[in-house]
Amino acid sequence: MAVRCAECLNEAIERCEVSGVPLCAGCLWYTEDGRRVSERVARRMSEQGQTVYSPKTYLDQLGAAIELPRLPEAPPLPGRQRNGNDFIAALAGIGGIISIATCFGVGFAFCAPPLPLLPLLLGGIGLAGARHASRPEQARLLSWLGIAGGLGFIALMLLLVIGSIAFGTTSLLGTLLIPAGTPPP
Repeated sequence: MAVRCAECLNEAIERCEVSGVPLCAGCLWYTEDGRRVSERVARRMSEQGQTVYSPKTYLDQLGAAIELPRLPEAPPLPGRQRNGNDFIAALAGIGGIISIATCFGVGFAFCAPPLPLLPLLLGGIGLAGARHASRPEQARLLSWLGIAGGLGFIALMLLLVIGSIAFGTTSLLGTLLIPAGTPPP
């Protein structure tokens, strides 16, 4: 069975005589005493004052017609694997939709005070990690939906509080700020 080079996608032809990693002809460095080593080992030897030759020196002597043997790339996985970034963005999107629905009166009593902050927080986290998601564009969209839902709900609540103070209707503030089981003073 062919082994892949530790540095690139080519087929390995030898191993580093110091570290043992598999290397192709394009990544194989040579010491003055004839040992074949990896680039990392060659740099260390060069720092110690030993003479080391790059792979280009050997490949130039073989000529331009040489083609390094290349192993086929691994086939893609069937279906995309979801990761935590996709899950956070999905939670932000769902929370944003719930927050937007509560803004328009659907299940208004269902909303607890920290609920609009949750999609806002998850949306920010999802947006920060969207580039690592399996579907970055979808993760960004869902994250922005969560942020918009959280901010929209908070803005509506602030407008209701400011409006009730401005028009002197404190009965609305009493229902928003005082729990349902506690009688108003």
